[in-house]
Amino acid sequence: MTSDTAKTNIPIHRSHTLRGFILLMIAVLFWGSSAPIGKYLIVTRFDTLIMAQTRTSLTFILLLFFFLLSNRSVFKINLSDLWKFGILGVVGISLTNYTYYFTAKESSVATAILVQYSAPVWVVLYSVFVIKEDKLDRVTFFLLVLALIGCYFAVTSGSMQSINLKGWAIITGPVSAFTFAYQIVATKQLLKRYSVWTMLVYMFGFSAIFWLCINPPWNILAKNYTYDDWGIFWMFAIISILIPQTAFASGLKLLDASTVGIVSILEPVIAIVAAFLILGESLSVVQMFGGVLVVVAVGLLQAHPRLMKKIKWKYVSSIKVE
Repeated sequence: MTSDTAKTNIPIHRSHTLRGFILLMIAVLFWGSSAPIGKYLIVTRFDTLIMAQTRTSLTFILLLFFFLLSNRSVFKINLSDLWKFGILGVVGISLTNYTYYFTAKESSVATAILVQYSAPVWVVLYSVFVIKEDKLDRVTFFLLVLALIGCYFAVTSGSMQSINLKGWAIITGPVSAFTFAYQIVATKQLLKRYSVWTMLVYMFGFSAIFWLCINPPWNILAKNYTYDDWGIFWMFAIISILIPQTAFASGLKLLDASTVGIVSILEPVIAIVAAFLILGESLSVVQMFGGVLVVVAVGLLQAHPRLMKKIKWKYVSSIKVE
């Protein structure tokens, strides 16, 4: 009886894990691909504030009207959890987005990416030692280090000169890492009680309210943005945050926070490749090597739990046979 149950549960768990990885890959693909687009828009047409504000605010408007017309049960939450959604929206979304773009503008994109993607380290440490929900074995630790090393080579081409924190970026860089780590952990906790859509509606809603306090509507109207400008804002909101954030949250619901943090390190690699294809930026052999390291680390991370289960299953089976 026990063995039959175990056999039945293994493929179910595998399918959930695989689906979680696929969703995360979709998220990092859209995030990474939109990074050079966002950089181009900030450098050539719009300021950092308006790009950060419109991403979340327009996404909230889309979700708000869609669920008002289709499924209002999405808005039902316990009032005692309202502050959790508020902090996640302001700190996890608004502050993460703004500090990342500000760091990239003040120092360099390489610096902003490297500093922010130290976040998986903090996620792993928090999940393992503070809330004790995840276990850190030697293989997972090795893969985390391998992914971070790969990220370093992919972003900097192995040159420390690419890393340059200066001015306010000395503060905003580390802040972007800690707030991104908080976003992963806090989202995981809320998804235990609420659906992905409920979490996204309130998260983006509080982010939108926060930005309206920082940059009121009349300031935006005074910019006299054209219809084409608003078309860009809407498209960028959809491809840079609505689609990837939905996929990210859905994948996070199926996987542990530590795994999600490590997989997210793929985003800078995708951003570099996208910048090469879209903006014509250089892509060196060292960067490609770093990208391969990250891909290998993430691939082994996906295979690691299945291999461990096979080993355990064979061990249990051999005991029963004896």
